[in-house]
Amino acid sequence: MTQIIENRTATCFLRSAKPEDEEFLFRLFADSQEHLTVFRSNEALYQSLVVMQYRGRKLSYAAEYPETVNAILCIEDEAEGAMPVGRLLVDCQPECWRIVDVALLAAHRGKGLGSWALDQCKRQCGEAAGKLALEVRPDNRARRLYERLGFHVTHEDLLTVEMVLDIVSLANTTRIEPSVAAL
Repeated sequence: MTQIIENRTATCFLRSAKPEDEEFLFRLFADSQEHLTVFRSNEALYQSLVVMQYRGRKLSYAAEYPETVNAILCIEDEAEGAMPVGRLLVDCQPECWRIVDVALLAAHRGKGLGSWALDQCKRQCGEAAGKLALEVRPDNRARRLYERLGFHVTHEDLLTVEMVLDIVSLANTTRIEPSVAAL
């Protein structure tokens, strides 16, 4: 996908996450923790909460989804080169792919990059599984994006909204094994 960012043309792509992406992934996580901003006045407390939640989430994902495809969403232009701006973490099970995490740095939200990443996932999931699922907080702005992309609510409570997209009808490709290249 080609994107105009600050009057420059940039290309976006997905690549496999590497160990050296850990610092970026922490920064991305911290950038998306709006609910912790009330603790910003005490920077030490804020940082310890973010670190603790990041570690907990990382351990939880590893235990619950050990075989995920972990992709880094990057944009590249001539002036800046390749720069990570987001993440797509997908658990590719035969019956249903689950988007475990999709996140963009705040400065890159609302520019179509998340839609593009989800579209890449949808294309490959169609033949492989036919269903794409995710979970979102009820107050998360991304919920509207997921609804626009065709996801339907299958369960909702005070903390989470479970959404599924049945994309069997979109399956026009041959089966591709789950990998970042497939996303």
